Amino acid sequence: MNKSTLAAPQTVNQSGAVLYRELGGEIQILTVRSKTFPEQRIFPKGHIEDGESEELTAERELLEEAGMAGEIIGYAGQRSFDYRNKRYVVNYYAAHYISVDNEGEPGREPLWAGAAETRAFLPFDDLKEVLDSAIILMERHRRGRQNS
Repeated sequence: MNKSTLAAPQTVNQSGAVLYRELGGEIQILTVRSKTFPEQRIFPKGHIEDGESEELTAERELLEEAGMAGEIIGYAGQRSFDYRNKRYVVNYYAAHYISVDNEGEPGREPLWAGAAETRAFLPFDDLKEVLDSAIILMERHRRGRQNS
């Protein structure tokens, strides 16, 4: 047996953001096209750089991939998957939309949609669970903003 087949896959830690805004009193969620599988819509995410917190990574990935600035409002959950002999562990954070900062990464095509529509086209069940957790945080955040 080859030693390489026994080795545990390398773990790649990433962080991402589930960004929301309000439009007409309704929550809208931002997704982008996957770079690897462009037919899939996902939340912006990426590698954590040296010395960077997960929250800072999530905010940076929003800017890089979607061109959007957001403020982290809480931890929304984790998704793990294997791809090309690596184990990816992604921690997602719910975030509130602040502004459009730039055009984002070419080919990512940021899209705002309602929560139900977003949930319907997310390709993975664990990503839907992250969305469900994020929506709870978003609703709390909305109520807090309305009361202040």
